[in-house]
Amino acid sequence: MIEINQVSQVFQTSARQDHLALSDISLTIQDGAFVSILGPSGCGKSTLLYIVGGFVRPTRGAAKMKGRAITGPGPDRGPVFQEFALFPWKSVLGNVMYGPRQQGIKHAEAEAQSRALIEMVGLKGFEDFYPKELSGGMKQRVALARTLAYHPEVLLMDEPFGALDAHTRTRLQNDLLNIWERDRKTVLFVTHSVEEAVFLSDKVVMMTRSPGRIREIIEIDLPRPRRRTELLLDPRYQKYIVEIERMFDDSGEGE
Repeated sequence: MIEINQVSQVFQTSARQDHLALSDISLTIQDGAFVSILGPSGCGKSTLLYIVGGFVRPTRGAAKMKGRAITGPGPDRGPVFQEFALFPWKSVLGNVMYGPRQQGIKHAEAEAQSRALIEMVGLKGFEDFYPKELSGGMKQRVALARTLAYHPEVLLMDEPFGALDAHTRTRLQNDLLNIWERDRKTVLFVTHSVEEAVFLSDKVVMMTRSPGRIREIIEIDLPRPRRRTELLLDPRYQKYIVEIERMFDDSGEGE
């Protein structure tokens, strides 16, 4: 689904100095896989996600989607960021309907699709609420439903639960896995959390401190569907978390 071939990214600082953010990244992501990118702050995780999204063009190398070079954003890749970026003047239903209406879908069909998505993310009954009336977790559910309304083939998620409290974060992780189990979209997920990466992913891409390189790719061989209460008792789950945490500690990359 996604091919990243020898991608490097150089940014120019305010002092007009070149800063190497990513160095020689190569990665293949299979159709339907859930892949997390993990690493310390400043290692280029989000930059890599933006390159796949088409928001940033790499300095060297190339990113491809289904064999075609990524040259800009497209509806086949749906971003979900930590900042909810909802339209404050639109209701929950209006926010979710925006994408289908922009794609030319008739009002009645767009509304039916949007109501189904709102129910799927657990917000049935909140269709007429506005963003200012919602909690952070509810806003992120709306953001996810709005992205799903475009029917993207790939979800690009940049620390979408990072600003939420622990309980809400856990609930949304569970909801995301339930949605993923249903649709099996390809997911590229950026996070700082080792536990979150192991719980969600088929594969964890561990990056080094800046300039970001791939240090190791860890295959997460745990059964699906995943239930947190069961995994907490599974020694394999604990072993993955400990091993990945040690990667931070051994190289002085912990935060």
